[in-house]
Amino acid sequence: MISALTLNHKLRLQSKFLANSLNIPQAHGKDLLARAIYCTPNYDSLTEILFQEMCGTKIFGTIQHHWLKYLLICECEDQLLIDELHKSIEFMAKRLEGMVVINVSKVRLISIIYELFGLGDESKYIIAAPSEFSLDWKPYFKTLNNNEAVLYCDFRINQIAYRLIATTFYPKNFRENNFDKSLVKNLKQDNEDSEIAIAESPFIDEHKSWFLNTVNFFTNFDSFCDDEVPYVYSIEGKRYAVYGFPLSPSLTEGINSNLPTLKISIRDILEKQVFIFYFEQQRLIFECIHVESPAMSMINYCEFSNGVKEILLNHKDARKFPIILHQSYFSTSIRPFCDMDYLENSI
Repeated sequence: MISALTLNHKLRLQSKFLANSLNIPQAHGKDLLARAIYCTPNYDSLTEILFQEMCGTKIFGTIQHHWLKYLLICECEDQLLIDELHKSIEFMAKRLEGMVVINVSKVRLISIIYELFGLGDESKYIIAAPSEFSLDWKPYFKTLNNNEAVLYCDFRINQIAYRLIATTFYPKNFRENNFDKSLVKNLKQDNEDSEIAIAESPFIDEHKSWFLNTVNFFTNFDSFCDDEVPYVYSIEGKRYAVYGFPLSPSLTEGINSNLPTLKISIRDILEKQVFIFYFEQQRLIFECIHVESPAMSMINYCEFSNGVKEILLNHKDARKFPIILHQSYFSTSIRPFCDMDYLENSI
């Protein structure tokens, strides 16, 4: 049973969590909670509004106040509240950012707010595919001895189509010198002298070059501590390295309009956003980074986003220009998961 006393205790716990997360005095945590999170003048007025709402509500377990209603998350049927929180959280983070003097990124502030409301996956940017979500892997090339050596599948992130390219390899782990022999063996053609094999051969060579360059770009082979070792992706019991990119508009017209779709909240912020996708208990990383709006038809890329453009998006199926969200430009990519991604998203 939800009571005003229970929710008042929850407010006290939230203020302590906020203070501890930002390493500030407990009293200051109460003030930040009231002003930045619940948009009230101070903590006393916040608790007063809470008791007024709980005593005056006509429907049990509801709060009408636009910001205080989020206190009910994890206390009731809360999916609608969570959906609204996704839309409101940037306003909370902006208010919080303006009230603290410590150096903390907007991504971190948003993560703290999600955790404040008990949303652990959202705070770690974990996106679990719904149970009905299914990736339909298909052979990419027609003339290989092993027609499952390179697979592809398409899906949507929000309204944008993406293509995943999975390349099989034999070594147990990612190593810089592991891929050449594996590619040579797996990408042999069945009948090299046939007309279709001759026509497809240049594209197979292009794939080898694209794959090796992409692996080297996204993998830190210089340090390569255990936490930075990418995980392989298993498809029908075989080991693959999977990379993905937004699909070229010229190809989206011919694909199924009912592609499986992941809905995620990409924020209009400058910091890189790293999401962990869970596909049937396997993980991939979706990276999204803000790039400056074009001036004189030229887009200004940072070093990382320029690498994505020149290497990952060099694939013939890839969209060559950034996606547009919130009237801003973003460079996006999909790569294998490593433990460091979870550790960094949990700090």
